[in-house]
Amino acid sequence: MIGRFRRVLKRHERESDPLVKVAGVPTRRDAEACLEALEAKGIEAQAREDGQRLGAFELWVRASQEPEARLVMGLSGRSVIRLQRHRGEGEGKG
Repeated sequence: MIGRFRRVLKRHERESDPLVKVAGVPTRRDAEACLEALEAKGIEAQAREDGQRLGAFELWVRASQEPEARLVMGLSGRSVIRLQRHRGEGEGKG
């Protein structure tokens, strides 16, 4: 009985706190780096393939965690965590 109540309560919490897109990234590697940074701060996140851009990904978090997720990713003007940038082939050679 209590277990059923907890499941219903958790389902209600998820439904009242929908997923929102917080960013788009150009590669799987960038998406994985962002997911690691968000999860390190205790933010559950999902990466989904962008249906409009081949090879690009979107990052989704719960609406209640959106402001913190944007802060972690440096999208709010104040960067909390700096993500390591990977150089692509041909970049940085001059």
